[in-house]
Amino acid sequence: MSSSHASEDPSLDEPASGQAALSSFISRSSISTSQEDDALLPALLPGRDDEYPSQSHNNPSLPSYNPSATLTFRQDPEPLRDPVLHNSFLGMSELMDSAARRARMLERLGSEFKTPSFSDSLPLASSSFDSERTVTLNSPTEVDNKSRFRSFIDRINRRQWSFLSDQVQGIITYNKEDISLYQLVETFKEEFSHRSHTQMEIVTLVAGTPGDKEPVAARLKVKDLVVQGRPYTASSQRKQTEYTRHMFVYFTDERISEIQDIVDGDEKRRQSPNIVPVPNFRPPPPPSSIDLRQFYDDYIACINGKTMQQDLHQFCKGTVVWNGAEMALNHYGQLMENAFDAIAGLQFVPRTVLIDEAKQQIAVRIEFAGLPIKPFGSAIPNGRRVHFAEHAFYWLEHGKISHVLTIVDWEDFKSQLGY
Repeated sequence: MSSSHASEDPSLDEPASGQAALSSFISRSSISTSQEDDALLPALLPGRDDEYPSQSHNNPSLPSYNPSATLTFRQDPEPLRDPVLHNSFLGMSELMDSAARRARMLERLGSEFKTPSFSDSLPLASSSFDSERTVTLNSPTEVDNKSRFRSFIDRINRRQWSFLSDQVQGIITYNKEDISLYQLVETFKEEFSHRSHTQMEIVTLVAGTPGDKEPVAARLKVKDLVVQGRPYTASSQRKQTEYTRHMFVYFTDERISEIQDIVDGDEKRRQSPNIVPVPNFRPPPPPSSIDLRQFYDDYIACINGKTMQQDLHQFCKGTVVWNGAEMALNHYGQLMENAFDAIAGLQFVPRTVLIDEAKQQIAVRIEFAGLPIKPFGSAIPNGRRVHFAEHAFYWLEHGKISHVLTIVDWEDFKSQLGY
């Protein structure tokens, strides 16, 4: 069988390198570009530096490459046989190396190109081109503050403390106190030590208008594995617990410069097995979109104006799910009225309002100030004024509030009253 092939093509009887055969193959291939075809051909030849022709060998210089050019590799009509292996096709590894070198060269040019792919069903000693296939080299994804925050949480979960300087400023405001990055790391190390199983998971994330300084708000699920009894023994029992924290994070020069972090302390102490989930199966936004920022400003004006009994129905559905509890609208309004009764001069002041139109979602950091005059939030008044905050997430259905998930910083509230 091999002798009959040799008589048909005498050149196959003379040994030659696979590299030379590959160069011969490329010279026979049909390559088309949107630029000058023949001028680009020498640059595509794989191999050593001395195989790239120069002007001293009477070869034209390479033209400047247009990034919009598209290269198409078409199947060679003639079969390629390796002179060393005689009757077999060129080895798969050599062809793959050639294709990889072409891809690297074209990637540096940053073009959209078409490249050969090889059939996995062929044996190692044979190869063929599939039909044309276009591969587009996408530009790097633009990093926004949502991505920066996700990276920050991932670093904490992985205990990669030394990398937090990539995401966080050297001096940062954490819960109204200016601290160094080192102090911030030590704060998180207490909760997320190397021996602990504590992890944070982003449940929902809302960001403002894309930009360097726009904050993000996140509802986070903190999962912990509590070991009861002596660890690593048959008698020990493991219990997974969850609690919630709401973070509002602010950025300066693409790094975190402020974190307002409120943990649901009651939920953490209860060692709850599950947190309250966010609402699912949301209806689509209403056909006539409303200005959610103006909507929320009017909602807060209704609360501060104490006209909830008359006007709250304009902003909320007849039944509101508040922190997982379904309650009638008048009971929901009673929550705010109780706060006004217990704290003299109380006002709801939104510091940060973030809108997600597509999800019909609003995230707000609300700050309060006033003089407690009745027991409230498990604390008794002592004549001191208080200043505390709440992080709330709202979901709307058909233009009205249907679900609210909120955490009030009761720890800060009680500490100002001496608890």
